[in-house]
Amino acid sequence: MLPLAETWFDTRIRVTVPEGFRVNATGVLERETAGDGRRTFTYVTDRPVHLFNVVAGRWAERRGAGVTIYHHPTHTYNLDGMMQALSGSRRWYSEWFGPYPWRELRLSEFPALRNYAQGSPTNITFSEGIGFLTKSEPRADAAFWVTAHEAAHQWWGNILVPADRPGAVVLSEGMAHLSTALLIGQVKGLEQQQAFLRQIEDQYANTRQADSERPLTRIDGARAGDGRIVYDKGGWTAWMMLKLVGREPMLRGLRDFIAAWRDSRDHPVLQDYLAHMRRYAPDTTAYDAFVKQWYWEVVVPEYRLSGARAARRGDAWEVRATVRNAGTGRMPVEVAAVRGVRFADAKQKEEPWHVARTTVVLGPKEAKQVVIRCGFEPERLVADPDFEVLQLERPKATAKVEVEKGPRAGLPARAGSIRARG
Repeated sequence: MLPLAETWFDTRIRVTVPEGFRVNATGVLERETAGDGRRTFTYVTDRPVHLFNVVAGRWAERRGAGVTIYHHPTHTYNLDGMMQALSGSRRWYSEWFGPYPWRELRLSEFPALRNYAQGSPTNITFSEGIGFLTKSEPRADAAFWVTAHEAAHQWWGNILVPADRPGAVVLSEGMAHLSTALLIGQVKGLEQQQAFLRQIEDQYANTRQADSERPLTRIDGARAGDGRIVYDKGGWTAWMMLKLVGREPMLRGLRDFIAAWRDSRDHPVLQDYLAHMRRYAPDTTAYDAFVKQWYWEVVVPEYRLSGARAARRGDAWEVRATVRNAGTGRMPVEVAAVRGVRFADAKQKEEPWHVARTTVVLGPKEAKQVVIRCGFEPERLVADPDFEVLQLERPKATAKVEVEKGPRAGLPARAGSIRARG
């Protein structure tokens, strides 16, 4: 990938390779000629770009609607999922963030001498080692995830080009992760969306260096762990903002933000984005508080549940417990009484999921009692069952419910507790 200027430009790229090879480059293939054991490819841009790339290989092709994957002929293991992600990206990102401005979108495989991918305009380069040969599971399609992230850079990085300033890279990598989470939910469903959120939360939690972590607005790549903060915490924080602002207002704000900057010779910083999105928040006071702690400070909640007990009350069950934020930050978080398996497999005869919820707001080191009334005998309590709040040590944010039997079952709830909503 070759950056050439700080502004937009058109390209005309002419490359000659040995016969049997193909060249892919930024733009549209204008001409291809062959002779004397060589092939020459000429690419021109159909809309200005801010960088370009060139890659060559001996590939097979898989074509879709406006998209093509160029791959080693034997590397077909993940091809269906990658094509699903590439086609889905062009469709849904265009709807959510603004029309895709170039005619073509290609993905070109290269050997795993390095394991990375880069989403250059019109031509994504993709190592065999992180997609084509990656083991994917039915409930965690890693190749789909990486393809969706790289395709998102057509909008977050290529159409919208962030400034080279502290925090601004969140507008490319963090927003690409947000886009990936949205696309997974749209195309693959809630189970895979939550699996992706769980993975990037784990990556952030396991690699962060708490004593040196800086706010998102100050990240510049100079410290160990900055990369995971930009990608994973940056993506998760945008995911939480989506919940705060609302899906449709958030998407409208993102479309308007890209539209305002897409043809500019200037480049936005993270503060431009935060000021812009404030206009779409239904509650600006809540928005300001959220931005202050998640973008200008370093906070991460850590939830613990204790004393979880359930008693029969008439035709229902009542669960009481204490929930505590052992970490930092102040966020509303759902606490759920659950039974069964969230995404039950009928073939495995797994019990379907039952859930009843309440919401509590906890600041650092703060604890409150909750009371949840449910129409089923609960097995456990879970803090944040829908993956809406970034947290540390998520496996510890659950507790087994002790079910009270006998004459004491059914005692009234103590005063001052928080009851479940209907």
